[in-house]
Amino acid sequence: MMHGPCSSLNPTNTCMRKKGYCKFKYPKMFADQRSKGNDSYPIYRRRNTGEVVKVRKHYLDNSWVVPYNPYLLGKFNCHMNVEVCLDIKVVKYLYEYICQGHDRIAFSVQNNDTNVEIDEVKEYRSARWVSPPQAAWRIFQFPISEMSPSVYRLQLHLEGQQFVSFKKNMDVNAIVNNPMIRKTMLTEFFYMNRTDHHAMELNLLYREFPEHFVWSSGEKFWARRQCRSAVGCIVTCHPTEGERYYLRLLLTHVRGPTSYADLLMVNGEPCSTFRESVEKRGLLHCDDSLMECMSEAASYQMPYSLRRLFATLLVYCNPTNPRDLWEQFEELMSEDYKRLLKFDIKF
Repeated sequence: MMHGPCSSLNPTNTCMRKKGYCKFKYPKMFADQRSKGNDSYPIYRRRNTGEVVKVRKHYLDNSWVVPYNPYLLGKFNCHMNVEVCLDIKVVKYLYEYICQGHDRIAFSVQNNDTNVEIDEVKEYRSARWVSPPQAAWRIFQFPISEMSPSVYRLQLHLEGQQFVSFKKNMDVNAIVNNPMIRKTMLTEFFYMNRTDHHAMELNLLYREFPEHFVWSSGEKFWARRQCRSAVGCIVTCHPTEGERYYLRLLLTHVRGPTSYADLLMVNGEPCSTFRESVEKRGLLHCDDSLMECMSEAASYQMPYSLRRLFATLLVYCNPTNPRDLWEQFEELMSEDYKRLLKFDIKF
């Protein structure tokens, strides 16, 4: 299982990009031990033994070896690339293929007369194909998917601007005077950091709170978690939302805040806005926050949404170096176009 060769040995190979490097990043760097990479794929051990093998008129060493499974190669007698994906980004593709629906086919019914002229536009039929195992799975109502551990969608709102749900026949004054409407996940998170000794000792971020506490939606309070586990996820916020976006940025970096005013306090000096607090804390240094915003969105958003987010950042956030931002996320924003070109789909 040897790649290529490409790069300087064969610049015209199909894996070469316009910028003159291999899209699969061959030849790989030598490594004494396996480690986790930055692009969701592991860095496998590649020892520099000095051994070479002749492939397509070139001598290649261990840096050109493609990760493989010897058993699968021997069983199926074919080339098969096998790599372990270790990043959360794999979830996006997992849900993409599971939720994309049934396989679709285009077909027509006709006799064996070859002289009959067929109008493919008028006789086009669109249908879906369900295989016997898929049909049996749904007939017996087996579960299609599940999620473990449970995920808490943590509320995000400015002070006094939380959503309130009520029935249409309820009295408005009774709703406004009800003290329970002022209690939310976020306000009670502040309250726990002020009053609960266990929460103060842990000094948690907002997204880490559900790992140690469980939210009671009826009583509206955080209770100490006794069993199982959960993952916290702050609801997404668009950069155009202004102060709400900067509030989310503070909640992802400031540990154990006790109030909105506490988030506005930097080195003993109060700030007038959350943006000012973010700037004084150095969270908006250069384009780091924009890179983090795009990286977080890339872990679960589809390419179309990423392109819209990128355009929004250009218009409203004034990045210092738009080209660097584009080049870093170019591949993620164009994955759907590459898939269309791969299957040669024409519009």
